[in-house]
Amino acid sequence: MDATRKPPSLRTLSLRVAVVIAVIVGAAGAVYLVWCDGAEQCEVETKVLAEARTLNKQMTAAWDYIDDAQTAINTDKDGSYDFKNVYCAVAGKGIARRFTQTSDGYVIRYVRENPRTGTDAPDGFEQRALNHFTVGGSTEYYEMSETNGAPVLRYSSVLTVRNNCLECHGGPAGEKDVTGFIKEGMEIGDVAGAVSMVIPMGSYVREAAADKVRSVAFFVLLALTIAVSLSLVLRRWVAVPLEAANEQLASENEEQSNFLALMSHELRTPLSSIIAFTDIWEKSDRVRDAEEERLVGKIKESSSVLLAMVNNTIDVARLEAGRLSLQIDEVDLVDVIGAVFAVADPLALQQGVALSKSVDPAIPVMRTDGEALRKVLLNLVSNALKFTEPGGSVAVAAQLDPEGNRVRLVVADTGRGIAPEDAVRIFEKFARAAPCEGCGGTPGSGLGLYLVKGLVERLGGEVSVASTVGEGSVFTAIVPLVVGEEGREDDGEDSACR
Repeated sequence: MDATRKPPSLRTLSLRVAVVIAVIVGAAGAVYLVWCDGAEQCEVETKVLAEARTLNKQMTAAWDYIDDAQTAINTDKDGSYDFKNVYCAVAGKGIARRFTQTSDGYVIRYVRENPRTGTDAPDGFEQRALNHFTVGGSTEYYEMSETNGAPVLRYSSVLTVRNNCLECHGGPAGEKDVTGFIKEGMEIGDVAGAVSMVIPMGSYVREAAADKVRSVAFFVLLALTIAVSLSLVLRRWVAVPLEAANEQLASENEEQSNFLALMSHELRTPLSSIIAFTDIWEKSDRVRDAEEERLVGKIKESSSVLLAMVNNTIDVARLEAGRLSLQIDEVDLVDVIGAVFAVADPLALQQGVALSKSVDPAIPVMRTDGEALRKVLLNLVSNALKFTEPGGSVAVAAQLDPEGNRVRLVVADTGRGIAPEDAVRIFEKFARAAPCEGCGGTPGSGLGLYLVKGLVERLGGEVSVASTVGEGSVFTAIVPLVVGEEGREDDGEDSACR
């Protein structure tokens, strides 16, 4: 666990849970509203269509009654035939006209192709219905429409020629029937016309809207009840235990970091003493043989490597604990690179690797943490030397970005390179690869590049690597010329111990 990332507080967890629940309830509410709209429309159509079919059955019953009573109507008591001008079409139209006049918004009429009177002429909807019936479609046809801005159902039902209809509409075609109209020569089963209805839907729409309001209100109440209950349950059984576990984990992690930093700090003193003693031994006038010099050299080399590991360990521990503050000051990059080369030159010479540097003269004095920059460059150069074989080269370059507000620090080597699968994790903690055969480096702790990334990001920059296996690697750290000073708070340690 990264100690710089503090575990969320109970309040934060509760807020996150509340946001998640709100999003879920909102999404469910939106889906429910869409479903309600569809269900409302479907319900309205179902109810108004049922009314239209019922009304159509009533009109058909009246039509059939007159049709069946034709003989009784037109036969006098003496048994003689006397046409009374009362037949199914006249009765049906009369009933439809009276119903239309006494009903609010309802319209019933009869229409047909080649109408005998102007009142039977179909409009657009009725013509579509007649076409539908003529081609052998179902016996009813309907559409949702509007009349004077109000929603209505346009409904039509087919009228077919039956036996009693032939007297007026059968053959021979062209003759006049008893009513004075010309017969059409129709046969039983032909489409004689259609009954057309306009059914207002306003009351159904209002009723459905009221039902939707009640349903939505119930849904909201139910959702709020579930959300509050779930929030309380999650807070009681999840958030509170999780916060306690996070606090314990953070405390344990801090204790581990403090212990590691303390032990590393204690190790640094004797290691520095060992290196100092070897320096004194090397500068003494005492006569010594080659084996002694080799052994003391190994002691000094191993102590230096171990000291570097200890220093990296201390810096990583302080970085993760959030106690690695920046010391912002005016910094000459030439001096920083010079300090790095004072340490790296002997190593490069010993390993037979050519080490070079190039500093863009256009780079001005920076306002940054010079020690952090030194550690970044030293770790990058040490890493390059570690993986470069004798006869190879490591080049350090400092360039001013075209924008003029950032510095690009580039460390390029001719080493063995990094495999693509390793490159993606090279800056992770403890990520490391074994040194190449023949290289002078020693396996490290896997903290150097992790520290580089942490320090560069702490300075407000970024670090990347480009590498080709067998050809070498190029590490690039981009840092601003001027670093903000918000990281200069006192961390409670003597800056000389950094």
